[in-house]
Amino acid sequence: MFKRQGPVAWNEMSFRLSKSTLVLLAFGSVYLFWGSTYGAIHVAGEHLPVPVVSATRSLISATLIGLICLLSGKSLRVPKGEGWKLVVVGLLFMSCNNMLLTWGEKMVPSGFASLIVSTMPIMIALIEMVLPGGDALNKRGWAGTILGTLGIGVLVWPSLHVAHGGAGVDGSRTMLAVWVLLGAALAFAVGSVLSRRFHFTADTFVATGWQIGAAGIFNATFAAASGGWHRAVWTWPGFGSIVYLSVFGSLFGLVAFTYLLQNVAVTKVSTYAFVNPVIAVLLGVLLLKERLVKTEIAGMAVIVCAVAMVVYSRVDRGKREIVGTAGEAVE
Repeated sequence: MFKRQGPVAWNEMSFRLSKSTLVLLAFGSVYLFWGSTYGAIHVAGEHLPVPVVSATRSLISATLIGLICLLSGKSLRVPKGEGWKLVVVGLLFMSCNNMLLTWGEKMVPSGFASLIVSTMPIMIALIEMVLPGGDALNKRGWAGTILGTLGIGVLVWPSLHVAHGGAGVDGSRTMLAVWVLLGAALAFAVGSVLSRRFHFTADTFVATGWQIGAAGIFNATFAAASGGWHRAVWTWPGFGSIVYLSVFGSLFGLVAFTYLLQNVAVTKVSTYAFVNPVIAVLLGVLLLKERLVKTEIAGMAVIVCAVAMVVYSRVDRGKREIVGTAGEAVE
């Protein structure tokens, strides 16, 4: 599924840096860039309509990936019969998931949102379990699933208490955000499962360009139909956040993740699934002045442990069991 040759940027850098240094840089990039995407999405969503954020980010990312493919001599063609499959997966990843995530982050802090979305590996495990030919959950996987459900309950308990205790506006808004974010995670999980079962043979970068490009066209059309472009008021924080998401979140993060899959043990690469939410929470506190109450901190600990249990219950079944292909991991 993954091509043996590394991405251009890492190949060129490898002539000057040792492999151990490159691995450290790649881990740092994945942890920091993907962990920080939640904060950047939150800022972008505060300044621009949701469809505009998703459309602009996708179009910039697709253009950059397309240029890299062309400059490195890669054809943008994909094998016959894979085009429509890439489009479907791309719409789930970068349209459904991305727009729901951005909408959800307009209602709750970015760190809170990252914890809800981090349950996505649990959803993948459950979906795979019920599909023909899927893998059954082992004891550790079931324990992680139950623990993750408990963690979500602990995380949202303050909002449930507020919603049913009389001051219902903030509590109800938070609960709406939780359902929206769970929908975002579900869209990503379904896209991940489909991506695995489609068995794409196209080059990782090319396939990702198709996915993000198709989503960009859809998102731009949706933004136009909903009046998003007309209502957009461009500010430096909003535009800067989108550029950051496009360049660092999508492009650099993808390059680093692909390099790690090709050069590091899968058990180490899989740590991003539960490290990134912690990074997102910490950056939200430090940069966006977000605050979590004690029960939410407890919920974070429970969810992170649960995701780790589910990931490691499946990680010995091959690289595809982390999250799928490198293109799937682009938030």
